[in-house]
Amino acid sequence: MIQGFELTEDYIQFFEELPSWEEAVIKSAEPLLLGGQIKQSYIDGMIESVKEHGPYIVIAPNIAIPHARPETGSLKVGYSVMVLGKPVSFTEDGANDAALFIALSCVDSERHLEMLQEIVTVLSDQDKQDALFTSTTKKQILDIFN
Repeated sequence: MIQGFELTEDYIQFFEELPSWEEAVIKSAEPLLLGGQIKQSYIDGMIESVKEHGPYIVIAPNIAIPHARPETGSLKVGYSVMVLGKPVSFTEDGANDAALFIALSCVDSERHLEMLQEIVTVLSDQDKQDALFTSTTKKQILDIFN
C-alpha cells in the first residue's frame, strides 16, 4: 500500500492492555526502530509532539497515528500497526482514546501527507476499519493493508 515500504508481520503487534498513551506510542513505534526506519529520537519526538500540541494524533475515535517531524530521526519510509484489546486514553475525560495505532516514519513533509492520505483511504472503508479492530492475527492485518 505505502509506496517504498511493504508491511510485514514484523511490523504488526497485538497487546491486551498498556499502562499509558506514552507506552502505547513507544510500543507502536518499536518495530520501526528495530527495522531501521527510525532512531530512538523519533519516538521521543512523537511523545513530545503530543505533550506540546495535545492528542492531535487521535484522528478518529479509537484511532491514533503517531508520527514526528522527519528531522527528529526518520531514516526511511515505513509504518507499523498495533491493536490493543483495551484502549488507552490521551486525556482524562476519555474523549481521546485509541486502540488502533498506526505509527508512521516519514522522511519529508510531502511524503508524510501522501502516507496519511493512503492510510486514511483504508480507514475510511468502514468494513476495513471494523476488521482492523476485530483482527486477532497478523495475517488479517496484512490482508487489510496489502
